[in-house]
Amino acid sequence: MDNFEYQSILNFIKELPNDEACKAYLSKIKWSGGFICSKCGHDKGCEKSGYRYHCYKCNHVESSTANTLFHKVKFGLRKAFCVVFEMSTSSKSVSSIQMGKRFEIRQGTAWFFMQKVRKAMKSSQKYPLSKLVHVDEFTVGGKEEGKQGRSYDSKKKKAVIAVELSNKNQIKRVYVKAIDDYSAKSLPPIFEAYICKTAKVITDK
Repeated sequence: MDNFEYQSILNFIKELPNDEACKAYLSKIKWSGGFICSKCGHDKGCEKSGYRYHCYKCNHVESSTANTLFHKVKFGLRKAFCVVFEMSTSSKSVSSIQMGKRFEIRQGTAWFFMQKVRKAMKSSQKYPLSKLVHVDEFTVGGKEEGKQGRSYDSKKKKAVIAVELSNKNQIKRVYVKAIDDYSAKSLPPIFEAYICKTAKVITDK
């Protein structure tokens, strides 16, 4: 939901006032590059009422929610959109109990849907960081008494972090990977798995 980044929940609800508006939003994103049938791969069809597409070749009719997080949600698209908005914009974790009360959803239903959202938000490594990326190492738990700077012999957990910045130097995405040590052998994996080869990488070294 990049279009709603940095917006308040009030503006979000105003732009998506009901389930039909949510279907329209999904349809616009899903078929922005043109229609392709998920059943046969044909690219010719027509849009039908309810933001659905009809394939001319196999006659498959696909809804805008098909193959998305929001397919067949039982508590309404607008509420589902709000849950995703809350999870993707909140700096603190919200429990399924809180989410259920906030949007009048059963706790079990909220928990199940939130699990689907978390799985979808988890990187598939299909979209590596690009453009400007800052990379640094850190120790989880902060500084240790009697040690200055980075402690190479620390027993605390070590990790490397890669941060992708927008043109306005705002944080877009972040990847964190646990490492065994700060050696040159531990750092390349995050470069290979999460960072595009054409990206401009800045490190502290």
